[in-house]
Amino acid sequence: MKQKFRSIIALAMVATVFVACKDDEEDDNKLNSELQTANEMFVNQTVIPTYKGLADECAKMQDAIDAFAADKSDAKLKTVCDLWKTSRQYWEWSEAFLFGAASGYGIDPHIDTWPFDVTVFDNLMSKYHPATSEDDAAVIDQNVATGQNLTGFHALEYVIFRNGQPRAAADLTADEVYYCQAVAADLFLSACRLEAAWAGTENVTAAKAKVLEDNEMEPDDFFGEEFRTAGNAGSRWKTVELAAIQIIEGCQDIIDEVAHSKIGAPHTGEDANYIESPNAQNSIQDFYDNVMSCKHALYGGLSVSGAVPAEKSLMAYLQSVAASEANAAMSALETALDKVNKMKRPFVLNYTDASAGEAIKALEDLDEALDALKGKIE
Repeated sequence: MKQKFRSIIALAMVATVFVACKDDEEDDNKLNSELQTANEMFVNQTVIPTYKGLADECAKMQDAIDAFAADKSDAKLKTVCDLWKTSRQYWEWSEAFLFGAASGYGIDPHIDTWPFDVTVFDNLMSKYHPATSEDDAAVIDQNVATGQNLTGFHALEYVIFRNGQPRAAADLTADEVYYCQAVAADLFLSACRLEAAWAGTENVTAAKAKVLEDNEMEPDDFFGEEFRTAGNAGSRWKTVELAAIQIIEGCQDIIDEVAHSKIGAPHTGEDANYIESPNAQNSIQDFYDNVMSCKHALYGGLSVSGAVPAEKSLMAYLQSVAASEANAAMSALETALDKVNKMKRPFVLNYTDASAGEAIKALEDLDEALDALKGKIE
């Protein structure tokens, strides 16, 4: 009788353990599904709209430069400068997710290397005259297509801005205008490739698809689909958790760069020339938009406003499983945005100001808060 009773107890204990394990498995599956939904939201609501906006604004800027080439007026050059700033903002908003196409295809260094090499550029313009020579135009086109610090946003910036204002239209040479046209076309091509690599070539406009085809730049990888299907065969992200961690690490990478390179290098005296967007005097806006790129990535898209993450975003998920750490990271993010926005402007003239040091400290605090949050997924 005692043996039978012990057997009944043992069976009951096994049943209890089985039910507990089943409950744990169901909980894990639920959390895994919620995390996958957050990853999908990151692709659909943040990455693709950002790159689409970048490509669309670059297309407008290219048209505006062509219009300026046909009629060199101050008003038309101001339009070009305004579009440089809007397209630039979309690029800065993308820097929390440079992993994927931006790094894999070398697009980040190609279109955003700085400081701009003014000496080499001036020598190039003195030697080649693309506005009047087809052979010289071919040389310039090749430099733009294959270079780093002679193309991209900062090449355009140097030609069209001086001391934070549009240059006088009459001061631009015909060769400089041609250079702007070549750089703008290359920027649009790069932006189209970024969008197509995340959205799929079939999901971009016909005009964008044609530019990619004409230049033999159709993407070989489809990062959006791989990220949405993390954990499945064929995805470079082997688990859903690793994909989510990638989002946080992408944010940490740009936060570290803003704190210790973009602000830190000039502020500490390490390199006073290492100042981003000095001619447009757009540096602090660049920094702010970089931090906003983290907010977009974590909070669920370009439309997020205030301090409340969108439902089903990665931050909303983290609030549900690690409220203390999530709230600390959200508070640190708002503080970092505030401190960067309050830096003394323009940065190129005020990089030693104490406000820059305060921004660096806030960014370091944000990085630590995100590190703690990442540990909750790991």
